[in-house]
Parts: sequence; C-alpha cells; structure tokens
Amino acid sequence: MMALVLKAFPTRLRRFKEGDRVSPQDDLSPQGFDRLVETGYIEKLPYAAKLKKQDPSKAD
Repeated sequence: MMALVLKAFPTRLRRFKEGDRVSPQDDLSPQGFDRLVETGYIEKLPYAAKLKKQDPSKAD
C-alpha cells in the first residue's frame, strides 16, 4: 500500500516532501508509519485513490 505525504518531514535517511509516496515498509525512523498517520503527516489511503481525487488543473 502506498500512502501520500501531506506535510514534509525528515527521517534519519531522507526528507520526505509533500506529494511524495511512502509505504509502511519504508524506514521512517525515528517516527513510525502509524504515528505519522495519526499526526496528519501522511494519508493512509492508497496513493492511487488520492490521484483520482486530484484536480487536473494542478497537475505538474
């Protein structure tokens, strides 16, 4: 399952920015996937579902 980053956050290995894809298997330490969902940094819905809702006029 892929999720969408809603707010930028750093991990020990990299910095995720808004719009990036992330999965529960990614190394998100020191945070955890569930904690980032609870605090609103990532959207738990599959990334593909978010793309369907996105406004086409905002596409890159």
